[in-house]
Amino acid sequence: MLDLLPFFLLLFLAFRLKGWAPLWALGVWVNLLWFIFQNEWGSGWLSYLRGLGVGLFLAAGYGEAGLAWALLPWPLLLYLRLDVGDLLPYLPALGEGMMLGLLLYLLGLRKR
Repeated sequence: MLDLLPFFLLLFLAFRLKGWAPLWALGVWVNLLWFIFQNEWGSGWLSYLRGLGVGLFLAAGYGEAGLAWALLPWPLLLYLRLDVGDLLPYLPALGEGMMLGLLLYLLGLRKR
C-alpha cells in the first residue's frame, strides 16, 4: 500500500490543477510520470498496474471518463512495442488495483 502513495500524490496534484488544464490531459502526464517512477525507482510493472487500477476505478467512480481513458496502461504497451501478449501475465495486478479502488470508493472516497 505504501508503494501506491506516490501515485495518490500525483493524482491529488492532478485534481488540484484541474482548472489549469483538462483532467484527461493531466491524467496522461500522471500516467507517464507514474510509469517512469515505477521503472526507475519503484517496484516495477506490478506496482505501476496496481496504481493505475486504483486510479482507473476512482476516475470512473467520479464520472471522469477522459481521465479513465488516460489511465489505461498505454506507456507500458508502447514500451512493449504494442505486443499485448507480453502484457497479459501482468493484467491481474491491474485487477488487484481495481479491487483496491473499489474498496476506497466504498469506504467514502466518492462524491456524495
